[in-house]
Amino acid sequence: MDRNVSEEVKRQRIFRQIGIWLGGVALLALALFGFRHALRANIRSSQIRTAVVEEGDIENTLAATGLILPEFEEAVTSPATADIKEVHISEGTRVEAGDALLSLDKEALQMEVERLSDQLALRRNNILKLRLELSRSLYDLQIRDSIKALSISSLEAELDNTRRLNRVGGATQEEVEQAALNLRVARLEKRQLENELRTKQQSIQAELRESELEAQIQERSLSEMQRKLAQADIRAPRAGVLTWIRKEIGSSVREGEQLAKVAGLSSYRLEGSIADLYAGRIQPGMGVQVRINDSLLTGAITNVRPTVVNDILSFDVRLDDPRHPLLRPNLRVEVYVVTERREKVLRVANGPAFDGQSIRKLFVVEGNKAFRRSVPVGLSNFDYVELLGEVQPGERVIISDMSDYEHLKQITIKQMAQ
Repeated sequence: MDRNVSEEVKRQRIFRQIGIWLGGVALLALALFGFRHALRANIRSSQIRTAVVEEGDIENTLAATGLILPEFEEAVTSPATADIKEVHISEGTRVEAGDALLSLDKEALQMEVERLSDQLALRRNNILKLRLELSRSLYDLQIRDSIKALSISSLEAELDNTRRLNRVGGATQEEVEQAALNLRVARLEKRQLENELRTKQQSIQAELRESELEAQIQERSLSEMQRKLAQADIRAPRAGVLTWIRKEIGSSVREGEQLAKVAGLSSYRLEGSIADLYAGRIQPGMGVQVRINDSLLTGAITNVRPTVVNDILSFDVRLDDPRHPLLRPNLRVEVYVVTERREKVLRVANGPAFDGQSIRKLFVVEGNKAFRRSVPVGLSNFDYVELLGEVQPGERVIISDMSDYEHLKQITIKQMAQ
């Protein structure tokens, strides 16, 4: 006869089944974890990069960009206000000193030269007239002075005769006094004439000097305009490359306005740019490394621009070798600003294993094993990272990204079959 199963027995059966299932799931999870752990504890040698710890110097650098520019770029300006008549050469062409770049319309300049020439000729003719007037005036005054001197001599003789006659009763005292008065008047007139002569000489000489100065000014103006006329054919001031030229034929340009730029290719400078985040760390005098392909050039910051444009700080760099053969105009290059330098430190080649943290979990290779170590990190640059301990010179370190293996204390390196 069947009996009903009690509720207690039913619960025990259910709990037993649940326990079995949970145990199975746990065993499966442990198996999967162990299998995954076993897989991740191994890595192929082709998947990693290693570097040997060595002793040497290191420099801490900040990454920036740079633009190579000619050290000297000379602007060619218009000698006068005129229209562009013809352009002889295009941008990017190498030029020699004296090569024709463009020509200006000379008609207005030629007319100005002729006008100034006529004015100068008229001024010189006026100077000649002044000289003739001076000569005539001086001659007239000198003749009048000579006549007056003769008149005085006659009056002196007349006074002497009147006095003798007065002594013998042949002339009155009034006649003697009148003769003396006439002599004094004549002498005063001569003094007046002599003063007039001196004043006339000084006046004409001053007027003559003024006219000569005006003539000199006009002569300089004429020479300047002739120079402008001669420079209306714009030529290269030095050997180099034409980097820019005004090409609008027929357009009017003002005196002093730029017409072209010629850059010398004998030496170069660098204009650097860096994020404004580092603005407080960039100072004049800091060393700079410039990477061009596999070559490394050095230099120093000479000037830091005072303003930040679009979150970018600009600075100027003087290159130690401004004539290096790899330098080219408008070449974009990688720039590294040296902020600190240390000598005879432990260093290793930079790689993805280093992400800027002060302590990195690195794997040190020993045979076919790699063991994890927590290594303090110091200065770093594009090429090297300073290691502050936990490693010795000659040890080999994995510099690939090992973030997936940081929980492991060691890994096995599988060598690929040849």
